[in-house]
Amino acid sequence: MDARIYYEDAYCTRFTAQVAERLTHEEQPAVRLSRSAFYPTSGGQPHDTGSLDGTTVVDVQVGADGAVLHLLAEPLPEQTTSVSGVIDWPRRYAHMQQHSGQHLLSQTFYRLLGLETVSVHFGDVLNTVDLEGPSLSVAQLADVERAANEMVWENRPVRAYWVDEEEREKVPLRRAPAVQGATRIVEIDKFDWSACGGTHVRRTGEIGLISLVRVEKHRGKSRVHFVCGGRALADAARRRGLLAETAGLLDGGVDDVPELVSKQQEALKGAERELKALQEGLVGYQARELLATAETVGGLRLVAEALNDSEPAAVQRLARALISEPGVVSLLGCAQRGKGTVVFARSADCKMHVGNLLRETLKLFGGGGGGRPDFAQGGGVAAERLGDVLGAAAEVVRREVGG
Repeated sequence: MDARIYYEDAYCTRFTAQVAERLTHEEQPAVRLSRSAFYPTSGGQPHDTGSLDGTTVVDVQVGADGAVLHLLAEPLPEQTTSVSGVIDWPRRYAHMQQHSGQHLLSQTFYRLLGLETVSVHFGDVLNTVDLEGPSLSVAQLADVERAANEMVWENRPVRAYWVDEEEREKVPLRRAPAVQGATRIVEIDKFDWSACGGTHVRRTGEIGLISLVRVEKHRGKSRVHFVCGGRALADAARRRGLLAETAGLLDGGVDDVPELVSKQQEALKGAERELKALQEGLVGYQARELLATAETVGGLRLVAEALNDSEPAAVQRLARALISEPGVVSLLGCAQRGKGTVVFARSADCKMHVGNLLRETLKLFGGGGGGRPDFAQGGGVAAERLGDVLGAAAEVVRREVGG
């Protein structure tokens, strides 16, 4: 395996190495070096970026043989036998802060609440830890956040070292590693011991602020979103800006936002009640107009109407208003974004199965749908064929009801 400089010195940002192999990996030019400070994607931590002799390193992976592969934006010149590597330090340091912060946070969850970390993800903005156990309350989350940050302020040393299998048995690891043989241990002084090949800060103080952003249930576990260091500062600034913007929109101060939002919600609920009452009145008026001009077939009133300016939900409401009257068969449709939707319904005293009627009619026009004997909905037909669909269905009703 090629020598990995970051194992011993995560702060190394410049190095020289021999080109050991040129290859193509995932359709990109790549090289293997005699040694490397570039961290490859592994253990949940994202890869480093940077350059080799000025050529951009776009990805770093571990090959099938365990070698570090540097994927390049373009091939190195053929005559190049040795290179100078430069690590993108802001990206590397951000990853170091997140990873060390995660170790500290996972141990804090375990010590305070007895919750084991079962998986970890480091993102470009937020990170997550999935915890095995019951749901977390807001108060528990606040307790863990406070305890974790107190560990940051203590500025404890963070050390990385190797142990053999016999020595490993004496290390109080938070989780037993799956690997055999020599194991790299990352220790937060007298607090956490983890088997880890990642890059980490030298002292907990460098982690900076640990911010627990939110918690959610995910596949039976608690998923905690968190962020550390410079990313935590950026996240706090972004949230502060959003809060100030919200306060401005509500014409108040930041501290007034909860009360102002509550008032806006009450006003919105009142407006929604008024709108619903107006909609019901409008639907009733439309239903009366349609029934007044409806075709009479075999003692039933047949309404077949295309309402192209209406939403499907509005068509459903109108259909229900129509069939609240006895002896009504309602065939309604509307069109949106070039596609037609139809809603067929009938009053309780009618015997026709409108679900079957809708399904058989739409099949003739390349659409589909179905429903109950008294109410059905479907679509998938071209908007310009909507009139033909309703006409075909109306003709079936005339034959069945009118004899």
